[in-house]
Amino acid sequence: MPILSVKCVSQSHKHAPASVLLAVLCLLAVLSFLIITTAAMSREHGEMQLARTSMMRARQLAESGIAVASHPLIQAGDPLLHNQVSAIESFEVKLTTEERLLNLNALLTAERLPLLERIFISWGLSLVDAQDIASTFMDWTDADDLKRRPGSAESLDYQHPGLPPNRPFISLEELDQVARVEELDAARPDWRTWFTLRGNGQLDLNTAPAEILSAVTGATLESAEKLESIREGPDGAPLKSLEEAAAILGIAKSDTTKLLTVQGPTRHVESIGRAGDAHCDIALVLDLKGGTPRMVEWKEFSVKGPRLP
Repeated sequence: MPILSVKCVSQSHKHAPASVLLAVLCLLAVLSFLIITTAAMSREHGEMQLARTSMMRARQLAESGIAVASHPLIQAGDPLLHNQVSAIESFEVKLTTEERLLNLNALLTAERLPLLERIFISWGLSLVDAQDIASTFMDWTDADDLKRRPGSAESLDYQHPGLPPNRPFISLEELDQVARVEELDAARPDWRTWFTLRGNGQLDLNTAPAEILSAVTGATLESAEKLESIREGPDGAPLKSLEEAAAILGIAKSDTTKLLTVQGPTRHVESIGRAGDAHCDIALVLDLKGGTPRMVEWKEFSVKGPRLP
């Protein structure tokens, strides 16, 4: 018996070092995991802090561009609108006018509605559909509940109560609720980019795109593109008069020319600030009438970076 007892104790001591070694290895594995995880979290936190710092700096730069462009004496093409602060920091400002687009509310009058119809026709709509949809826009804003045309829409044609609201549009997002708007979407998917709710209701010959110029004035697209290249070419200069623009477009003076101007009074500023991988894009609308700039709209389009949380 004593011999057997001694053998049992001896076997127990033989296995003890293996168990301890296994426990030590497990502990080391856990510690390694914790160290690696902590390092990864610290690195991620550092990257997030860097991204936030870059984002804030990009915003500051964009606001610096806004401050420069808000000065009444600054004009498009001024070198001050582009500033490379450092190798990774800069701002760039695009300066134009809100009158480069068509003020939709200003078109919704009995006098100007034919112009809106002409625009719809230029997108490929038939005369009847163009007239009906233009009248639907008028029904949205006029004070009565009477349909202007059999093909337009009033309250009985809408499923939601309170539509149409019988007031001018207050946001372009409202356009999605207008009856028959899907027909415009099919004919011209980007048609909303032609319109604004700001500006004085005229079209700026120095900033409007060629397609809009052609549709509004009745000039050929080639003539409108020629005008665009003249004013924006390497040796381009702003148009000085309506007569100069009419000669280039090949149009005669008419009621349409009352809608045109060579200097829109509502400044549209888009400033992009960049700091490393982050950028901030701010758009601002300024009314310059009266000599003192008055902000009428501020919109931040994007703040981006590859590692933003």
